[in-house]
Amino acid sequence: MADSQPSAVPAEAPAASEDVRLVVSPAMRVEQLDASAATIFLQSDGTRIRIPRALYGLLLEFETPRSMRVIVDDVRYGAKAATALERLRAKGFLVGENATVSSRRLLTDAPVRIFDAPAQKLETSRSDVVVLGVAYDLSDRSAAGARAGPAALRDASLQILYDVDRQNGRPLGWYDTDRRRPILRGVTIADCGDVFVQRGEEQAAVFARVEEVLGKVMGADSLPVLLGGDASIAYPAIHWLQARQSIAVVRIAVDARGRGPVHPSFVSPSTLPAHTLGLAGVTRYVHLGAAEAADQDLAGFSVLSAPALREAGGEAALARCLSDCRHVYVSVDIRSLEPPGGSDDGVAPSERFAYAELHRLLGLIGAQCQIVGMDLGGCIPMARCWGVTSMTALHVLLTALSAAKDR
Repeated sequence: MADSQPSAVPAEAPAASEDVRLVVSPAMRVEQLDASAATIFLQSDGTRIRIPRALYGLLLEFETPRSMRVIVDDVRYGAKAATALERLRAKGFLVGENATVSSRRLLTDAPVRIFDAPAQKLETSRSDVVVLGVAYDLSDRSAAGARAGPAALRDASLQILYDVDRQNGRPLGWYDTDRRRPILRGVTIADCGDVFVQRGEEQAAVFARVEEVLGKVMGADSLPVLLGGDASIAYPAIHWLQARQSIAVVRIAVDARGRGPVHPSFVSPSTLPAHTLGLAGVTRYVHLGAAEAADQDLAGFSVLSAPALREAGGEAALARCLSDCRHVYVSVDIRSLEPPGGSDDGVAPSERFAYAELHRLLGLIGAQCQIVGMDLGGCIPMARCWGVTSMTALHVLLTALSAAKDR
């Protein structure tokens, strides 16, 4: 069980005195134990190490609080053992008797990375695109199962690999058969893995972790890309971006905009516009797709349905909505496309977009505005025809990345 972030700062800094009573951290877990070595990790932050079995046995003596002097003065161990224990203490496996261990884990490693791109450590990135999975789907019952979307998308993405030129080390990009031209040549991509989500914790805790990761990894020119998850995962990215520059939000989805009360701290698909437009740095929210019961009197909120966009002047109406928007965040729910074999969610096929329509919309948005962030959600691996849906979702993702970076 590994983590892509560096070791967290221990809850209690080592003291100079050998008389401080220490105890094994409550967050310490065993991954593997054999006759020669033990692999242990901290559930609180993911720090993982492999130590000799003898040192592991010595560590277990601190299951009962005791001072380091007990080891120093014991002729069986000597100075080397004390030094090894100090290292375990510095990494957080030994803590003060009364120390409080709080969870500081931010990320979990993904078994595979998107397109097999390089991994991104928990440090400022130099990549053009930084991908972050948010396996959260508790704000939308219709998206149940989307928490498995980030992992499933990464698995499917191994069919269209990221690769670099052997001579100059620059990314080769891909070939867009729809536009019949290369895309994303020279655009670097890195994958952070997934934000750590502890089941049952408050939504606000998950979102705060998303923002903390973005604050640590995003370079000045990096584009954050979130893999969801349900619609609500867009909110922490939008909140983080709008604090740095004024942005508009374009969401492409079929979920309805409700008129019900807005919870002050819990974000759902129906309240995402209100929460988002309540932020000082968000100037406009444009919803593309089916929007029944849309809250039209919400200042800054516009709706353009799929049928309206197909009509004469529909794309011009979108251009007018974005005419004063220099920077835009794009949120795409893959269910805005008609799924293979149809759907039974009550949304008419005409209210959804054809793939070619969505491809063109993303291109139009990227041509008029600078896309500064995006997410792809609504990916439910247990839904029927997932193999087709996943590849379509990945092509949509590449199209959106091209709209942002091939300017």
